[in-house]
Amino acid sequence: MLLVFGKNGQVATALSHHLPQASFLGSDIANFLNPESVIQQLEEIKPKVIINASAYTSVDKAECEKDSSLQINATTPGIIASWCRKNDACLIHYSTDYVFQGDGHEPWTEDALPNPINWYGTTKLKGEEAILQSGCKAYIFRISWVYSPWGNNFPKTILRLAKEREQLSIVNDQWGAPTDALDVAKATANLVKSLQSKCELASPGIYHLCFEEYQTWYDFAVKVINNARSDGQKLALKSLTPISSEQFPTPAKRPKNSRLGSKYSKHLFT
Repeated sequence: MLLVFGKNGQVATALSHHLPQASFLGSDIANFLNPESVIQQLEEIKPKVIINASAYTSVDKAECEKDSSLQINATTPGIIASWCRKNDACLIHYSTDYVFQGDGHEPWTEDALPNPINWYGTTKLKGEEAILQSGCKAYIFRISWVYSPWGNNFPKTILRLAKEREQLSIVNDQWGAPTDALDVAKATANLVKSLQSKCELASPGIYHLCFEEYQTWYDFAVKVINNARSDGQKLALKSLTPISSEQFPTPAKRPKNSRLGSKYSKHLFT
């Protein structure tokens, strides 16, 4: 039995296209703020492989909603991991580039030392630690700048604003790798199939899933706008201006270098 926590998010929706045989549970049934409801579902379903695609992802709100973001991103995943350890189940969990401090210019690989600079990153790192400390068989996939046709994401926000405004200013000193949720789902499905066939693609541990070239948010916006215009979409936008992070302050500090690199994942999952 394959169980996915998460139902309507970008990665969970993408997973439903690659793993239609899985059971998907949303927060209405398995609420991570109420871990008893999560354990109840685990005891009823008794899955052998669990994918945790449920997360608190509002980076700025996490700065003032510290308890709930910690519960969702760290405490409850740790409880799930402990259940997996006791019941000989495998856990696949998604983490983030925000576990790193974001200085320098080189990509962060799996063996780089995490040091988050905002609370969201801190909760995700604590989630990783809780899972690893449980001793369960776990695969942790760090992903960055996720986009998809579903949910809220950067490309959809840029397109909406470009239809409403003539001028936009976009941060041009934060670097990362946009990640298609469908690529994440495909990599996950490959691993699940290998686990189910007892021919595992990789050993348990932390992996960086990074598929696209490094770019800034401004670069990403330019591509979104150009693609929209090539598709014939009508935009109000006349100028797109690159700005610094200091010119666009946010409640949560963002790492300027969110480049993820991998020593292990590309030949395994792509």
